Amino acid sequence: MSPRRLWLAGVALLAAACAVEEAATSRPGPESEPAQGGTAIVAQSQNFEAFNELVSQSASTNYVLDNILFMGLIDYDRELNYIPWLADSFWVSRDGMAITFRLREGVRWHDGTPVTVDDVAWTYEMSVSDEVGYPNRARFKYVDAVERVDDRTVRFLFNQAHGEPEHDFIWWSPMPKHLLKDVLPGQMRNAPFNRKPIGNGPFRFVSWQPNQEVVFEANDDFVFGRPYLDRIVFRVIPEETTLLTELLAGQVDLLPGVPFAGIERLEASKEARPIIYESNRYQYISYNTLNPLFADARVRRALTMAVDRDAIVDALMYGHGRVAVTHALPFQWEYNAALTPLPYDPDSARALLKNIGWVDTDGDGVLDNGGRPFRFTLLTNRGETLREDMAVIIQSDLAEVGIEVVPRSLEWTTFVEALWTKQFEAAVTGWSVDLKFEPWAMFSTDAIDGQFNDGSYSNPGLDAVMDRANRTLDRDEAKPLWDEVQEVLHDEQPYTFLVVNTGRLGVSNRLEGVEADVRGYLVSVRHWWIPEVDRQ
Repeated sequence: MSPRRLWLAGVALLAAACAVEEAATSRPGPESEPAQGGTAIVAQSQNFEAFNELVSQSASTNYVLDNILFMGLIDYDRELNYIPWLADSFWVSRDGMAITFRLREGVRWHDGTPVTVDDVAWTYEMSVSDEVGYPNRARFKYVDAVERVDDRTVRFLFNQAHGEPEHDFIWWSPMPKHLLKDVLPGQMRNAPFNRKPIGNGPFRFVSWQPNQEVVFEANDDFVFGRPYLDRIVFRVIPEETTLLTELLAGQVDLLPGVPFAGIERLEASKEARPIIYESNRYQYISYNTLNPLFADARVRRALTMAVDRDAIVDALMYGHGRVAVTHALPFQWEYNAALTPLPYDPDSARALLKNIGWVDTDGDGVLDNGGRPFRFTLLTNRGETLREDMAVIIQSDLAEVGIEVVPRSLEWTTFVEALWTKQFEAAVTGWSVDLKFEPWAMFSTDAIDGQFNDGSYSNPGLDAVMDRANRTLDRDEAKPLWDEVQEVLHDEQPYTFLVVNTGRLGVSNRLEGVEADVRGYLVSVRHWWIPEVDRQ
């Protein structure tokens, strides 16, 4: 059996073993068959960004792009195999220097225009344009050119063979060239299309009232068949306590990211149920390594050892999580299971800081070095209760070792702008990892000018190992290299890797067909349905 098949078999066995614990599917539904009709209300704590693959950097917006509005060329199945989606077939050349996609027949944009290879090729060209600034441009670092083979076939040529080239195109949705070609690349972020998108997925865009709601309706002409629901409405409800109240009162049907404290209420409720599943998301402290406070890896290690991450899991997450190790997560085949989190050890943290010159010379309780006190502002986004509470614990823990932290919560867009422009000292934030381990965009020197390496972390030695790992085609040969990448991240702590979330959905008992896994909470959205007797 090939290494890939062995890996997939392992994933399948793990999924079977964890099925009861994760409760990753909806409750047993009524005996009646799914039927079309009805509107589902999904709660959304933050406003959406831009419904355009070329500019969106919001995880919640990207979920909608990938599962509701648009079709990527390929997708993942439950076992994390690559499967055709917008393309009906795809193949990698024998020498690994090209990948070819044949588009599925009959796919149309929601305005009736056929989807063509020109849409695919044009979107790629925009994705690598300096003026557009596509957030995930690093995924195409091995792509040299695109060829329009014929009306249905498009080929991407690589500058070198590399492992799993399919991953370069996963969750990358071609955009409609005929609607966006006249937008200047430098103005793509401001295109009117971003707020009135025309997709090709299972649901059509209807309307957007900023900070209130976004409405989608079923696409009767979807190539895989019309979804069961007539409409999906995303309601923006900023307050977490209000979100749960609205679900329990029957005002919303699905709540992603249920507050940890609310899970027991859901378990006791007759109106809704929790779905707990493995997540691809972790929380961390990002350090701006351009700031002399955080330039030394030994300082960052000390900071991590001074934070009681187990207490965060127990006190804030009610046990629904675990301490993070690095940027890799256990469902990824590249995961280095030999690593464990740095220990919570304030005494060792103090000693390490003292060894590199951080001592309290004036007796004010704050360490200093060369006349500079160890004091910094810790940003997070307002309304994200978990992160705001983590910032308080971090402040308290670091005070114990002589570091003064000033927590500051910002409105979401202001917070993100501070990270993108690197106008911050440290920040509590989170990341949804790819299902394949892909650390390049966040930790490579080449990505510093991008928006995901917000800490400006650079290690040329790590760059070289990541490059070798990417260029190694066989998984058995690549695995030790990926292990080494994680060892470096573990040792240098460009982040304090805090905690790994569990996925937590609250689902109204009238909404059937809901499933969730590491691919996200919208993977089954085409199959959601509401019994006629329960429709509002």
